[in-house]
Amino acid sequence: MIERMEKGIDILYRKYARDMFSYAVNLDVDRETAKDVVHDVFCKLYTEKRLLDNVTNVRAYLFQSVKNRLLDLYKSKRETLLPPDVNWEDMPFSVEVSVEDEFIETEEHELLRRKVEQLLSALTDRQREIIYLRYMQNLSYEEISEIMHITSPACRKLLHKVISKLRQSNFMPLILLFL
Repeated sequence: MIERMEKGIDILYRKYARDMFSYAVNLDVDRETAKDVVHDVFCKLYTEKRLLDNVTNVRAYLFQSVKNRLLDLYKSKRETLLPPDVNWEDMPFSVEVSVEDEFIETEEHELLRRKVEQLLSALTDRQREIIYLRYMQNLSYEEISEIMHITSPACRKLLHKVISKLRQSNFMPLILLFL
């Protein structure tokens, strides 16, 4: 039984660790802290094997665990990166647009990258986070609502509000490329 559980955790690690790391980096932490957070989550799963017993959506649970671990780190440090009364809504979230090196060399792709960054910078942290989770991680509304600690209808409403805001921007043709 224990050996099966260890294999299961190994499979989860191989399947989700990269996405969890990416999510942590987008929550404005350095790469080393992001790695540590992902490893902390899996260490906790390994030592407390019953944590997954009642989980219906493992991916959403893992993303939520990353965010919870980061909040724990913020709260435990004396020289905090966020104010002591940090909550879910105030977590910073940024998305770095990465384009393969060969494309970055061309002026057209550099311009596109700048426009996407400009577009994303016009959004709030929470709006960037929901765009990232929905369109870059392809999570369902239910998964996003679990991660962001909002109801599914609130999740849909927030995403609709973001898309409406993007439609009003000068980048409508660009938006269509990503949505």
